[in-house]
Amino acid sequence: MLDFITPISEVYSFNNFSMEEKTPIAKINLRGNLKNKEFTINVEKILGMSLPKEAGNTSVKEKITLLWLGPNEWLLVSNVEIAKETNIYELEQVLFDEISKTNLGAVTNVTDHFTIFSLTGSNVFEVLSKGCPYDFDSEDFLDNKVVQTILSNIDVTIHRKNKNEIDLYVRRSFADYLWNWLKDSSDLK
Repeated sequence: MLDFITPISEVYSFNNFSMEEKTPIAKINLRGNLKNKEFTINVEKILGMSLPKEAGNTSVKEKITLLWLGPNEWLLVSNVEIAKETNIYELEQVLFDEISKTNLGAVTNVTDHFTIFSLTGSNVFEVLSKGCPYDFDSEDFLDNKVVQTILSNIDVTIHRKNKNEIDLYVRRSFADYLWNWLKDSSDLK
C-alpha cells in the first residue's frame, strides 16, 4: 500500500549544494537466491532487465532502477512519480504474485519505510564526508554505483548517479534529523 507520507516539504539550496525530497516514489524490496534460475529468470522477465549481481552495482531502465543491497537483496525504485491518489503499484503486485506467492523469494513494499533525498551540486561529497566514514574518492564508487553506510550516525543508502548528483535513502523516522544535519553541514565555512 502506498501512502506517500512526506516528512520534508521544503527545497534547500546553499553554496552550490541543493537538496529536495523525491516523492511520491515507489520502493520495493526484493529478496531471492541468484543461484535459483527460476527466481532470476522470472524477475528479469517481469522487469525486462538484468538483476545487478555484484556489490554496489545498479541496473537502470526508463521507469525503474534496481540497487544491489546484498547477495540476495535488491531495492527496486520507480524513476517516475506515482499518482498520490492510488494505493496500487502494478509492478509490485505482479512481482508479489510471481515471486512471493510461488515461494521463489520475497517482495515487500518499503515505500513508506524510506524517503529519498535528491542531492546535487559540485560539493555533494564534501558535505557527506563531514559525517560519513566512506571514502567517496574510492575507485569503486563510480557513477551509477550504490553503497550502504553511516551518515551522522544514521544508516543510509547512497546511489551515486554522477559526480554532482546522488539519491540518499534514509528511514522516514530519521528524515527530519538528517535533513537538518545536511542543511547545517552544507555551510562549508
